[in-house]
Amino acid sequence: MNKRLLSRLMHERVSALQSSAGYFFRGDFEYVLKGVAFEYVPRGLYIWEFRFPLFDFFGPNLLYSTRLSERAGFIGKGEMSEEAIVDFVMSSPEARSAFGSDKSEEVPEFVHFLESAPDLLRNAHARLIHAAALLLVGQESRATSMLDELAPVLNEKDAANCNLLRTSLRQGLAAARTLLDQVRRENLRTLGLAV
Repeated sequence: MNKRLLSRLMHERVSALQSSAGYFFRGDFEYVLKGVAFEYVPRGLYIWEFRFPLFDFFGPNLLYSTRLSERAGFIGKGEMSEEAIVDFVMSSPEARSAFGSDKSEEVPEFVHFLESAPDLLRNAHARLIHAAALLLVGQESRATSMLDELAPVLNEKDAANCNLLRTSLRQGLAAARTLLDQVRRENLRTLGLAV
């Protein structure tokens, strides 16, 4: 599977597409990237419906993503040409949803996505990012309660980020948003999309 050819074909098929390291997403984002991701493995290629909140302290990851439903999101090496792979991806309901709407996913839609995914919210890190998203949509008291409940159950790195967010929130919502904007800028740099 030729990664460069797959990338070129994806860019030809989707206008205003941005990409980084196998992630392909709409270019009209603010806080949430949405699109598809190609995960190359020795046996072939996993294809994900990609969603990533740029305010995630961990950095780019697939925690909020799911594999395409058809073929369990997997194409074995040599099963399809690069053109057929891109056709398969672009005809999927997931890609049509990501690239076909008139605007990119915004933070309120991301909050709704999280709240409709109870399995995902069993993950303590996802709950931390849920609280951060609530701050961005102005639900300060709900976010504060969540952060207070989460602090004792998080791993060391997440606990440090949770405490940083709690401390900034004590200085006001603007300070918390400034912290999340800093995380956003760091993630954009990691993805090679520095602003």
